[in-house]
Amino acid sequence: MAGCSGIPEDAFRLSPSSLKDREMQTRIYEDVSEAQILSTSVAIIQDLGAQIVESESALGLIVGHKKRDATSPSQVAGAALSFMLTGIVPSIDKEQKIKISLVASPVSSVEDNERWKVRLTIQRLVWNTRNQLDRVEGVKSPEVYQAFFNKLDKALFLEKQL
Repeated sequence: MAGCSGIPEDAFRLSPSSLKDREMQTRIYEDVSEAQILSTSVAIIQDLGAQIVESESALGLIVGHKKRDATSPSQVAGAALSFMLTGIVPSIDKEQKIKISLVASPVSSVEDNERWKVRLTIQRLVWNTRNQLDRVEGVKSPEVYQAFFNKLDKALFLEKQL
């Protein structure tokens, strides 16, 4: 019966923060080629310690990830207290994977001046001590995105000077 209930009305409704998030994650670049954007972005993502796991230049797509420890001292202390009070060992965050996705798509082309929209999204996937994927969350820190785009701005500027 549950399978016949259909899709909820608001299933495809964007959240109020969607437009703000998209603006934070997107920049427009002019007078550069897609190849320049992609090769420079790959270098920056690798400089950040991520491994490129997927690249499809025909689609303007780059995906990288890096693994990090996700153990939190406060979670460990809480788990210890819970164990002492209940005798049950709760799961805590153990490992995380930071997934970085970049898509470059053409905006328009006017008299050989190419314009590209570059969108960067970053997700955090967290596994617990039972090796279960505990949560997936988008990184929403404007400083993180600004730092990436500052590096991309500088690198593309230097590439144009060559």
